[in-house]
Amino acid sequence: MQRLRALTRVPKQPMGEAWFMGETRRMYPALMHDDPSRWPRDELDSALYELASGPVAFGPLREWSLWFAFLLPRALELLGRSDAAAFDDSRLLSGLITATFVHYPDGERLPANLRQDLLDTLGRAMFAPSLWNASGMQKNAFCSPWQRGTRHGDMLDPSDAFSASCILIATYLDPERLAHWLDSVMRIADPFWRAGWVVWLAGAAPVLIDGAYPSALDSGGFHLADWLNAHLLDAPSKPIVPDVLPAAFVDAERRQLLQASLRRNLDRRRLQQWGADLRQAGAPRGEAFEYVLWQYDSAAEAVAERYRLD
Repeated sequence: MQRLRALTRVPKQPMGEAWFMGETRRMYPALMHDDPSRWPRDELDSALYELASGPVAFGPLREWSLWFAFLLPRALELLGRSDAAAFDDSRLLSGLITATFVHYPDGERLPANLRQDLLDTLGRAMFAPSLWNASGMQKNAFCSPWQRGTRHGDMLDPSDAFSASCILIATYLDPERLAHWLDSVMRIADPFWRAGWVVWLAGAAPVLIDGAYPSALDSGGFHLADWLNAHLLDAPSKPIVPDVLPAAFVDAERRQLLQASLRRNLDRRRLQQWGADLRQAGAPRGEAFEYVLWQYDSAAEAVAERYRLD
């Protein structure tokens, strides 16, 4: 965080919006403070959308590049503030990750130290010690995939911060470390975390298996894996090089490594055991937990089929 912060100072001019049709362009002067606690949260959210959508639609501008590099490490400091709602933190991390993908689309070409700093900040945000206890993730953690008391009752919703963080790691982590990452994921004993991760695997299959861009992720199905502003991350409408198709969002080598490692460490029997653990952990919730169980069972079957597990 300190290294990323030290790279930038407050820009001399306020950032401006990307989309405007009148003579007056909306500016964001309230963000011209080095102390992020002084930023209005609605302005920050709006600015992150402009930072992500502007380069996609109009191409890169130095203004947006400077402002993104300035906002990123300081906005991360806002996560976990006691006065912030979990929903706000989830949207903030999701918006930051979307903008990161826009401004740094090719992790392989980033300086290794910058890529590692992004992984150690953005990628580890949902593993802050304050979000976990001895039994697993805190129920009120902003990135928890278990949502209680929705219109369906309880539900597994690994969209937004959970999904964006996992996709970031799958995209930026050194290929030789992907197997270790998957192993560490599956060692987390929290049954709600594991269930959410299985639902995420099912929902993220278009990106992790087919090479689709995040804009293809389903935002209204049973296995949610989309996140804030992910619709902006779409395949280029035209090949950059004539007669060459645009690259997949997650390159073929990474997808093959992820799938091979997953097949070595996860099988139908283990998925069934995780389902039994989930039923036992959720038993006190009674009927409110039925939708969670159905989600998990359907996701486990989809994961076994899509990832060709034994």
